[in-house]
Amino acid sequence: MWLKLFFLLLYFLVLFVLARFFEAIVWYETGIFATQLVDPVALSFRKLKTILECRGLGYSGLPEKKDVRELVEKSGDLMEGELYSALKEEEASESVSNTNFSGEMHFYELVEDTKDGIWLVQVIANDRSPLVSKIHWEKMVKKVSRFGIRTGTFNCSSDPSLLFLAQIPSILPASMIW
Repeated sequence: MWLKLFFLLLYFLVLFVLARFFEAIVWYETGIFATQLVDPVALSFRKLKTILECRGLGYSGLPEKKDVRELVEKSGDLMEGELYSALKEEEASESVSNTNFSGEMHFYELVEDTKDGIWLVQVIANDRSPLVSKIHWEKMVKKVSRFGIRTGTFNCSSDPSLLFLAQIPSILPASMIW
């Protein structure tokens, strides 16, 4: 009888110790690092800009590090967990790719046939420059990729079937163009 009681108490003691051990691991990974304050003065200009982007604040009119640092301080305390997640998010957004569609069939394969989510496609007309500059397009790609939106560029001049369509207005009289 006493032996059964001893083993039962030993079993509960082992469970209690294991639970505390795993709880300590989780606390160590998230608790300590997530609640420590970070001094924005010690951060680089790039990291400060990343924090502002993650907080949804603009910094375009702030050319100096001092101004950006002050804006970070005014927007709230900076926790180490927030800094870590912002840097991870930036790292992930740098690896975002923009699909360059080689033609109509490539476009249909990836976008139309699979219906694999939401796409943002920049269409560039024949012999024209894109409506959105390359720098602004890259920024837009980074921002929308956070929400799982895939992006691509379709250059009409790279598809031979569309080159003929672009020449139709110059061949047909003005009365036949609809």
